[in-house]
Amino acid sequence: MTAQTVGTGDGTPRPLDEPASVRFTPTGTPLALRWRGSIWQVVGESTPWRASSTERSMAAFPISGADGPAPRSWRFQAQTGPASPVLDFVIGLDDRHGEWRLLRVGGVGS
Repeated sequence: MTAQTVGTGDGTPRPLDEPASVRFTPTGTPLALRWRGSIWQVVGESTPWRASSTERSMAAFPISGADGPAPRSWRFQAQTGPASPVLDFVIGLDDRHGEWRLLRVGGVGS
């Protein structure tokens, strides 16, 4: 399977709302994502993400916990292997369904 950027045709990422199977590090940051039959490994740092108005309808904002706010949306770059393209992913926790959702994916820099 070859990876393809999901976009609008003009280089901007397309909003999605798909279930996402996400693995996290012991500190709670994304480590890997299973998407469309492939495992995408996070490269670099994951950053908490403030969802756009469209994404907010799908994913909640951070809530306070014992250790302060817990990120409910993340943005990170990932690839399936050393020779694969690096894509930019945004995921968010959907409280309505109790699952992580893939909100956006696109080429790096989009």
